[in-house]
Amino acid sequence: MDALIGIVDDLVVAGSQFKQRKGNYILVSVDRSGRTQRVHMTRKRNEYVLSSVVARISDVVGTSLNLTLLLKRIWTRNALKPLVNLNIDGRDRIVGSISIPVGKESQSSIAFYLENLARECDRFEYILTGTDEH
Repeated sequence: MDALIGIVDDLVVAGSQFKQRKGNYILVSVDRSGRTQRVHMTRKRNEYVLSSVVARISDVVGTSLNLTLLLKRIWTRNALKPLVNLNIDGRDRIVGSISIPVGKESQSSIAFYLENLARECDRFEYILTGTDEH
């Protein structure tokens, strides 16, 4: 995990859209209006997992969507955007994630993955809720 944290710290120091890191989280700016996405970093066996909460199911279902339509949208999004995997976690949240093999991380690849994960999660959050909560 130290290698990934070191790369992320270098990205934060370099500026641009990588705003700050606290523990295993980094705040990523997704556009010029100030929208941000919080990305969690963890290591599971031989891979790093970057993940970001899109929305709580309770914030989405019952508004303009029912659960069946939400699941269909998640499935369709996964089919169209193979880099970011969307799932529902054990806390009833929609979460986007990207897995990176340990030893294959570089500053440019981590920046690419962080940026794409943050943007895709933020876009889907906005489509579902119209807000920027996560």
